[in-house]
Amino acid sequence: MRPLIGWPLLLALLAFPTPVLADIAPDPLAGLSEPRPLDAKAAQGISMKHEEVIIELHDDYALVDATFTMANPGPPRELQVGFPGSGVRLDIPEEYASHDPLEGFSVWVEGRAVPHEARELERSSSYAGRTKTWPETWHVFTPRFARGDTRIRVRYGVVANPYSGRSAHTGEKIIDGRRVWYILETGGLWAGPIGEIIVRIRARGGVKPESIRVRTHARETRWKVPKPGAASPLLEVTRNAEGLTIRCQRLDATRADNLQLVYSPDPERVPHMSSPWDTGAATRLLREALGVRVPDSPSP
Repeated sequence: MRPLIGWPLLLALLAFPTPVLADIAPDPLAGLSEPRPLDAKAAQGISMKHEEVIIELHDDYALVDATFTMANPGPPRELQVGFPGSGVRLDIPEEYASHDPLEGFSVWVEGRAVPHEARELERSSSYAGRTKTWPETWHVFTPRFARGDTRIRVRYGVVANPYSGRSAHTGEKIIDGRRVWYILETGGLWAGPIGEIIVRIRARGGVKPESIRVRTHARETRWKVPKPGAASPLLEVTRNAEGLTIRCQRLDATRADNLQLVYSPDPERVPHMSSPWDTGAATRLLREALGVRVPDSPSP
């Protein structure tokens, strides 16, 4: 069983930048994530028994609809659960980045909508006598975990990041593509391995299913090779008319297992951007797709 990381320590690990990158702004990360316990002691013994994730890749954004079956062997209890949002750092040498905003975040527990809070935190770090601060947003809710299984469903979206670079296929380079991440490591913060994972990646809008490429955070074309003598995850990847389906059993998820999804949009369906960081039009389209009210434009 992997020891759980406490909420203050977890934030510190996520937020503290490496010294060599102290003066460099993190790259945007279009990150789709998993529920994480905010209190290690309160969550002790609860495991992620099963997860089924549907990721729809649109020309400018991605939608996720995920259901997690959590197993509690002890008495019923309530505890806070969070999803990382805008400004939360993912700080490793290969990918110094911070999460982009989550749009239209909604959550259900056992089929019933539950309230959630976009909790704003101020983080800081010091290096060479200088202190830098930045805001973070965490999407927090407090489910009740009954004895036995509890189903948690979430739905939200992120604007995809522009991408031009190498794909998971040897020698292939994707020009003017889009990229999102599915951050599996957060599921590894619960007790034991994730029992079963099913990730269905579907092309939508003008995205062609055959353009979708998947690799891990370790930049391999398959998930990490276990050490000699270690149990190997039973991984199955299949391509279908809509995209890809990934299945895995008993995964002790780490950062190396995070999935990088790269695909090609239809250029005719991509709105004009004044720069790669201009996400206004894509955000409006994403909010409309999620049924989030878009504020009226100010009168001239």
